[in-house]
Amino acid sequence: MKAVYNLAVAACGVLLAGTAAQAGDFRAQRPVAVYNAPYYNWTGFYAGAFAGGAHGVWTVDFYRNNNHGHSEQGADGLAFGLYGGYNYQFARNFVIGAEVDLGRSTASQSNDIFDNDTSYAKYGMFGSARARAGYAFDRLLVFGTLGVGIADLTNTIQKGRNAGEQVVWENQVKAGLTTGVGVEYAFTNNWVGRGEYVYTDYGSVTLFNRDGNRADFKNELHLIRAGASYRF
Repeated sequence: MKAVYNLAVAACGVLLAGTAAQAGDFRAQRPVAVYNAPYYNWTGFYAGAFAGGAHGVWTVDFYRNNNHGHSEQGADGLAFGLYGGYNYQFARNFVIGAEVDLGRSTASQSNDIFDNDTSYAKYGMFGSARARAGYAFDRLLVFGTLGVGIADLTNTIQKGRNAGEQVVWENQVKAGLTTGVGVEYAFTNNWVGRGEYVYTDYGSVTLFNRDGNRADFKNELHLIRAGASYRF
């Protein structure tokens, strides 16, 4: 009888040990949850303001009495304005969109071409409509932009000091190709900071006065600006 009791106790011990081993194996094989932080989503509308520096470049060729005067002048000023647009993000890292901006520049220049002839040029209001394409590194976006820019330009040639001989082309809107590059960083889910460079070639303007003198202007504008926008 005692032998039977000892055999039963041994069998229960083996059964309990096997059950504990299986429980240990289950704990070891249970999958561990892994949390992956979501990537920042750039899709949506946004609007903001920018400020920075403007560098205007004017190339002037002036023809008077079979004489040719050539001048290349640059002028630095300020630029400030507003911008807004829409982004669409796809394939996790690629971002495309469209943007418009409207601003004002203080860049201008005055230059003597001959002894008593002066050229004058300045930029006023400017704006653009551009497509954008970029690559997102989570909250950091690197992008390029291409589109059409417009500007209110003033180009003037003063022949001598007689206002009657003045040749003026002013308060006209010229259009040209705009291109640029930049970076954006999302500091929060709604506020995004930006730095970018934008170049616009507004083409050439030809002026004549009553004496048949001719002036050819080529107008270009370089912008380096920082901005901040709010995403809706």
